[in-house]
Amino acid sequence: MAPTFNIPKDFQADLTLVDITDKRTNQDILDLLTQHVPIVSEKNVWAYWHAGVKAMPQWCQHNVIDWVRILGSEWTVRVLDMVPGSPNHVLNFVSADLLPETFIKGTMNGPYTGQHSADFIRGALLHTHGGVNMDVGCILIRHLDRICWDELEDPHSPYQVAVPIMFGQTIANHFVAARRGDPFIQQWHQLFTQIWKGRTSHEGISDDPLIAFSKDIGFERASEANFTWDFKVSPLTLMEYIAQVVCWQRLCMLEDAGDGFSCSDYWQKHIFCWDVQAENWGGEMTVGFDGAGQKMYDLLSLKRDIDPESEEYKKASELVWRLLTKSSMQKITHGKNLTHSVHLGTLWDENPGKDCEEGTFGELLRYGTVRFRQTRETMVRKEATKAKVLLRKGVLEP
Repeated sequence: MAPTFNIPKDFQADLTLVDITDKRTNQDILDLLTQHVPIVSEKNVWAYWHAGVKAMPQWCQHNVIDWVRILGSEWTVRVLDMVPGSPNHVLNFVSADLLPETFIKGTMNGPYTGQHSADFIRGALLHTHGGVNMDVGCILIRHLDRICWDELEDPHSPYQVAVPIMFGQTIANHFVAARRGDPFIQQWHQLFTQIWKGRTSHEGISDDPLIAFSKDIGFERASEANFTWDFKVSPLTLMEYIAQVVCWQRLCMLEDAGDGFSCSDYWQKHIFCWDVQAENWGGEMTVGFDGAGQKMYDLLSLKRDIDPESEEYKKASELVWRLLTKSSMQKITHGKNLTHSVHLGTLWDENPGKDCEEGTFGELLRYGTVRFRQTRETMVRKEATKAKVLLRKGVLEP
């Protein structure tokens, strides 16, 4: 029998119980996710795993299954893939001429082919169909309507796109929401696919004149904003890895070059932003970025029947209840050999079932994300600020 948890007195003002009427098993939902579902609205959640949803690590499957439970019937969750003949093949939803040749032909190489494949389809899907593009590593805690979609759908709201911000014009692209046909998203996708033309690898992509400014970006700004991962790669390697984020930065610098559209103005007026650290990396805020992966793994693996006065119990409890009451989601990272320390995603890959093992704080977290609803009405917002350097150039003008 499935466990039930009560909301402790300390958090009863922050959380309420949700009546879950969906009685389907995890396997039922997983099977449903392998089927093709026609597009009937903009309430689409788009995710990607090259080999299909059933080939994902177990903890990622749990994430996506919980998205379905949290969001209910109004939203359609899809995990697209590149499996020949798959009902959820990318090309069943996006025209091939919108995607780089290296993706279509399967010629991309390097350690980040999965990440860059997800990047390629992000803008194309959002511009073509609308919705939310979310990394399968996201543990969703707050309903998407309450994160941003109600705002984007409001006819009286100026906002058409929603993203989490790290600092300045640097977004975290594990979550991007947009209304169908958004011009900023279209130009973002156009720029990103342009810099990948004729390429099969991200290495050296910063040589493209359109994003050459990224060569001057160091780790200082991130450190000042308290993003203190222990990187073992150079800033340039990281910038080339997150080239899609760099493309967003370029757009924020572009003023109207004569075509009647200012990306800089649009960024400041029509993009809804929030603080990624407070809302999406609450785990790291609680345990610290240094060694966060191992720390969170240990705390979420901890059995709840130990002495509640012990230091371990208190830390695990603090982590779980902080996430459930104050985070919109928790983005679980892999690190992909970018840092010295191991990340939680890698540890859960290597230890299937540890994300929700019976009797652990991980089980409590999983339960709470689906069955508890935050009472807070607003998130920790962050302003879309004007770039310090502005360019009066076209999107593809060097």
